[in-house]
Amino acid sequence: MGTIGYGIVGASGFGTTHADRLGAIDGADLLAGSARSESSIAPFAEEYDVRGYTDHVEMFEAEDLDAVSVCTPSGTHAEVAIDAIERGIDVLVEKPLDVDVERADRIVEAADEHDATIAGVFQRRFTPERWTAKRWLDEGRFGDVLLADTAVKYHRSQSYYDDWHGTEEAGGGALLQQAIHFVDLLDWLTGGIESVSASADTLAHEMNHEDVLVATVRFENGGYGTIEATTGVRGATRERVEVNGTEGSYSSGTFALGDETVEPDLDRPPCGTGLEGQIRDFVGAVREGRQPIVDAREARRAVEVVLVAYASAELGREVAVGELREL
Repeated sequence: MGTIGYGIVGASGFGTTHADRLGAIDGADLLAGSARSESSIAPFAEEYDVRGYTDHVEMFEAEDLDAVSVCTPSGTHAEVAIDAIERGIDVLVEKPLDVDVERADRIVEAADEHDATIAGVFQRRFTPERWTAKRWLDEGRFGDVLLADTAVKYHRSQSYYDDWHGTEEAGGGALLQQAIHFVDLLDWLTGGIESVSASADTLAHEMNHEDVLVATVRFENGGYGTIEATTGVRGATRERVEVNGTEGSYSSGTFALGDETVEPDLDRPPCGTGLEGQIRDFVGAVREGRQPIVDAREARRAVEVVLVAYASAELGREVAVGELREL
């Protein structure tokens, strides 16, 4: 396949970031974008010199699109993605894949039925240090993983939650909308989260979801870990992921073997770093007829772990990842 025709759904929000990154990538031509209102789509269409629509289905049927980015509110992802898949369009979905695991499953099922290429955005994987840490963990260089943890401490204003982020449509708070990137990293680096025991609360905002969550997790390899997530703090904004094994550790840029810090030869992700690297991988997957690095099933996995944490907080007990469908 030569150059692919590309569209963006949700062009008035994070879709502009996708459009900017797409401009640096060979093999894709941005043709159109859609947003909910004419006042939202008009500036996008002018800025990127593309056609604008207020109905994504109309865009899918009018344009010769091979692929789209879905950057709409989280609870609409499955609807938009499946509309695209059923029209033969491959899809890159912003995180989370959806806010409901059954709707995420429908994306996977539609992709299988229509032989579509589907990817979920988890660009935090696409850094040299994390790519290297994953290889070292897979090779056993850190030994047996005993502990692994992540902390995501952000501030979001009340006005942020007065938008759709604070509604039922968002489907979740600090863990689903922000820390899911690091839930994904923890699950990916360790080889899988098996169960979660969580507590959650809303302490700093007026909203329908949590702005503080803490959890202990058990990994499939037998180790343990923790997750901390908040959007209510000031002066301590940070994001960290750490994995500790019997022979060494990785901690947000630092590698240690035994008791010594080492400087590794870092592996570069094959398609580049950050969101640009992930979009380049997706474009390559569409053009080459292969699976993207973060396919729909991997993107679904992080949603399931987050929803398990929410179920645990509601039930007041540990919940296994495979148990979610039975609750």
